Amino acid sequence: MGESVSVPAMSEPSLPSHASVQESRLYEFLAGLPLFSGLPEATLVALASSAERIALPGGVALFDQDDLSDAFYVLRWGRLRAWRRDAEGKHRALGQIAPGECVGEVGLILERARNATAVALRDSELLRWSKASFEHLVGQHPGAMLRLAREALKRFAETIDRPAQARCFAVLATTPGVDAEAFAGKLADALRPLGQVRVVLPDEARTRGPGWFTRLEQQSGGLVYVGDDDPIWRERCVRQSDAVVLLADASQAPSGVLSPPPALSEHTPRHLVLLQPGIPDAGSTRPWIAALPAVTMHHHVRRDDDIARVARLLSGRATGLVLSGGGARGFAHIGALHALREAGIEVDYIAGCSAGAIVGAGIASDWDDAHLVAALRAAFVEDNPLSDRTLPLVAMHSGQKVTQVLKRTYGEGDIEDLPLPFFCVSTDLAEGVLHVHERGPLWIALRATSAIPGVVPPVFHERRVLVDGGIMDNLPVAEMRHRLAGEIIAVDVGGNYRIDTELEETALPPWWQQIALQWRDQRYPGIGRILWRAGMVNSAATVARQRRQSNLLLTPDLGEIDLLGWNQFERAVQLGYEETVRQLAASRR
Repeated sequence: MGESVSVPAMSEPSLPSHASVQESRLYEFLAGLPLFSGLPEATLVALASSAERIALPGGVALFDQDDLSDAFYVLRWGRLRAWRRDAEGKHRALGQIAPGECVGEVGLILERARNATAVALRDSELLRWSKASFEHLVGQHPGAMLRLAREALKRFAETIDRPAQARCFAVLATTPGVDAEAFAGKLADALRPLGQVRVVLPDEARTRGPGWFTRLEQQSGGLVYVGDDDPIWRERCVRQSDAVVLLADASQAPSGVLSPPPALSEHTPRHLVLLQPGIPDAGSTRPWIAALPAVTMHHHVRRDDDIARVARLLSGRATGLVLSGGGARGFAHIGALHALREAGIEVDYIAGCSAGAIVGAGIASDWDDAHLVAALRAAFVEDNPLSDRTLPLVAMHSGQKVTQVLKRTYGEGDIEDLPLPFFCVSTDLAEGVLHVHERGPLWIALRATSAIPGVVPPVFHERRVLVDGGIMDNLPVAEMRHRLAGEIIAVDVGGNYRIDTELEETALPPWWQQIALQWRDQRYPGIGRILWRAGMVNSAATVARQRRQSNLLLTPDLGEIDLLGWNQFERAVQLGYEETVRQLAASRR
């Protein structure tokens, strides 16, 4: 279990004869920072005497992007986070500011507006120097301040894109009877890779000041704050945390759920943890998300290994698995997964396109290897979903058989009911954009992501016209990267597919002979293979970029597997397994 701790009071520094008590404390603080190391004593004294102390509650912005650069700051206690708003209005996290680091100095030095927004993640205290104070110090101590400016700019260039690792978490019960302290202890155990993770209980910390929390954080690998019924303490927990865990008993009705504290910043991730007795019932998660619409992510927890997955997702150490489309070649994903599991690699988040989404949905359903093989063999080999040819007014097949197979295999539950996080992608022909399926009926998402134009009809859903995601992005690594701070394993089974033929236009036989050739000679490129391949060509350049964004790329050699070769199921699984074993061994070397 995670342990609670008491922190001793900080000892008083010795007082220089030329400074007041407060200035002496600031002098000692500044002299101990690497950024100010080596500065002359006179410069440090001038900095300490001209500093203004600023108290900033958690969740409050220090300054906004495009504000006038009128001061620079040094963080004494607490923690800040920097965000930048791009041209589309989206926020991009730039990193965190820890105690002892500067913020706002670049805009002041370059005489430019703020290039980012800085928000307090904790109750914080900062030292502020106005532009006039900075210019006065430059005039009085030009050499020292020039070196300080150079060091600040160098640090800015080195750290502006550093990922922010979450280390402090608040666990708040949102339904009656939930044991938040017991869950916090298990979460602290699962966060052990961060170092010594401590559970902070209300009675020991309720009346402490900001400095106590900062020292506690500096002494620990991570902290888990336990909220109680006191709204003031719940807000304090939120203001001291990088992410908030809203703990709920899934067997209760969400109508009486407690709302998150108002101090919760829009930039602080909210994780809903639903304590489940087993696999969630179909449609049972949707009311919880409706009751807490601002939740960043939800998790189903049935047992301790689910808590371990939540811990990895919270702390940025999770592993995402992205599976490409590729028709019958997608069965190789089953073998790849088997090899990853044998190697002890835990998969925490799954994404896919087309056939990769269909296999990925089985993984997200928490099926074991035997169930995954049996279910997909029954769906695609024993009951071919493309056996319902129709008059090709919209497509070669009616799509009804595909719908029946998907409903029978996966049921009629929602994506959000899956035990593991999952999404898949389709192409929205109405808007000409990639559409990400993270909510709603699972079978509709799978039907859309695998709707090869001309092979099966599009899916008409929520005023969208949805077809296979492989048209725009057959390997959605970038979408996974937007959602996951951790490592990504990508399996591409469609990138090296080719249609080879020795036929020439002048040698094409009459149409009735072409039909016969398609049945007798698999080398003849029939309409099904041509349409399937055509649906993947446009995303080739996208896939090349996506490959580079993955931490481990697995590319099984599936040259002998045809896109429509459902009867090659076992062989595709075996090739996926063998190649993954080989590439894992090579990556270890």
